[in-house]
Amino acid sequence: MAARSPGVALGLEALEARRLPSSTRLVQGPRAAEVAPASPVAATTAFGSAGTLEVLQGFVAAYLSSAGGPRYDPAYDLNHNDQIGQDDGRILLRILPPISPRIPLNLQVKLAPEDQARGSLPSNSGGTTHSRTPTVVGRTTPGALVFSGVGATDLKLRGPAVVADEHGYFRYSTTLTDGINQLDFQVVDPFGRQVLRAFPIYWLDFAQYEAAHPRDL
Repeated sequence: MAARSPGVALGLEALEARRLPSSTRLVQGPRAAEVAPASPVAATTAFGSAGTLEVLQGFVAAYLSSAGGPRYDPAYDLNHNDQIGQDDGRILLRILPPISPRIPLNLQVKLAPEDQARGSLPSNSGGTTHSRTPTVVGRTTPGALVFSGVGATDLKLRGPAVVADEHGYFRYSTTLTDGINQLDFQVVDPFGRQVLRAFPIYWLDFAQYEAAHPRDL
């Protein structure tokens, strides 16, 4: 088994026993018509000897691409609509061998410790940072896909996707604008379940904050 990704687990130990906040919602995956290889055997043929995580990483690299684009890979266009989107990811999870047993689906996220602002700060459920490009670290079911977006959680997320590693850890980097930035995460696990989470981050320009609050830093 591969070693845990460097830095991913940092600061997450306190998340292990934390209850999910009210902004987290667990729902069943969609039942839209899907076209895909008929079985895990067909999937194995399509992706050769690649393991589940390696295949999912390939999907993430091609996610949100279209036919003719530089990132488009027809192997991941499993519903054959010339686009690689969330439906293709759900199909892929269904046909690939899971890398962990079925466990309760949870989603734990927080700002990476190095990006958390210090001192007397405005209260915010997702955290406050002085970094314009912070990293969010999280944990969920190993081998799950984590889709992202900005704005209201509406199942139409258009941000990047990441894969939870063999321990369930993942990292997501983003670029913020002034004030509150509403991030949304949708985790889809290998067992057809999904969970939605709103994660607001408050960005405070460091120079401006230091000038206004020199004793808080």
